[in-house]
Amino acid sequence: MKALLKCIPILFLCTYILTRGINMCTHSKAQKLIAGLLFSAAGDIFRTTSTQLYHFYGDSMFGLTHVFYIWMFGAEPLNLLAGFYLMAIGTIYLLFLNRCLWDQKPIQWTTYIYISLIGTMAWRASAGALFNQHWSWIKLSGTIGGMLFMVSDFTYAVSMYCFPASNFGLIAATYYAAQMLISLSAVNTKSQVIKK
Repeated sequence: MKALLKCIPILFLCTYILTRGINMCTHSKAQKLIAGLLFSAAGDIFRTTSTQLYHFYGDSMFGLTHVFYIWMFGAEPLNLLAGFYLMAIGTIYLLFLNRCLWDQKPIQWTTYIYISLIGTMAWRASAGALFNQHWSWIKLSGTIGGMLFMVSDFTYAVSMYCFPASNFGLIAATYYAAQMLISLSAVNTKSQVIKK
């Protein structure tokens, strides 16, 4: 029941996308978005179980979510400055988290992979708006969504492996807001470019 309740907002997002009249055969972003949302719902199911093995499965599902989101956001524009900025944030976080995972080698290496994936996803989500003169509200929505996903998962990892950093409310609020903003940025293709 707890797993089902966690999945309901994600399933609502899937329903929202499917009822917008988007042609799923031609709208490749919507296809990748739906796949990412479904993998994140599977990750929520695994993460609600108590054993460490199921937490690993849950993190694997979220890793696949980020792979689909990276694919959805694409490689253009490249925006290396945003990439370096997010890499610096990820490195600081990794050094902090490494102290908590020093004696847990299998989890330590999977955490490195996961941080690389979510960092890349946040980079691709923010490439159109962060340090970019030509941005739009839709691209800004994706940027904020990617950043909130990082905040949610980083807080979750610190609470899981280091010390209780937050209650479930903050993690859930940032996670669901991130999924909503990423979904809105993917399905709304028309946006007015705002020049500074």
